[in-house]
Amino acid sequence: MKKFKSFAAIIAASLTLASCGFGTTGTTAPRTGTTAQTDALGAILGGAIGQNGTGILGTILGNILNGATTQQSLVGSWTYAGPKLVFESENILSQIGGQVLSNNLEQKLGTYLEKMGFKAGKSVLTFANDGKCSLVLGSKTMPGTYTYDPSSNKLTLTGVFLTGQLPCTVTVQNGQLLMLFDADKLLSIATAVGAKGSSSLGSLLGSYSGLKLGWAMTR
Repeated sequence: MKKFKSFAAIIAASLTLASCGFGTTGTTAPRTGTTAQTDALGAILGGAIGQNGTGILGTILGNILNGATTQQSLVGSWTYAGPKLVFESENILSQIGGQVLSNNLEQKLGTYLEKMGFKAGKSVLTFANDGKCSLVLGSKTMPGTYTYDPSSNKLTLTGVFLTGQLPCTVTVQNGQLLMLFDADKLLSIATAVGAKGSSSLGSLLGSYSGLKLGWAMTR
């Protein structure tokens, strides 16, 4: 698989250019030294975070978890919206790449999720108050149960994907439910539902550690 420059390398290269005066416009004399480097770093990080607080740094696990996700906030029906990938830490982000890699893997993940039966606007996961849940995936309706630990953002599903206990990290924010799995757990789902290309998915996920992969759902 093609290797991508790390986010850290991109920042370093940009700071080098800034210190040399590149990237300036008009007739204003280029700013040099620490001031130019600070301005360049600020611009890069500003673009990374993005206008709405998402972007590259918004794909780091610690940045998207919050203490507002309770079991009650999970109750209701959620509809599949699309794939989601996050880095477990900023260190992992700098090691294996930034936005380009994230987008590339999310697109591939979306393809495999479709093979598993996930369809935007059609696949629905419902949580009841009594700890029961059910998932509509393609032509199948799979009942199960769930438990949630708000102190760790850990949701444990039982039976929903025709497997035993299946842990994942969840967070509810801005009207979205994010469900994030370790690579091996996501692969076990694909295998259990009989998705074509499970071996290829395993090869893809095995290439990267320090990632959590899953999907976003909306009410």
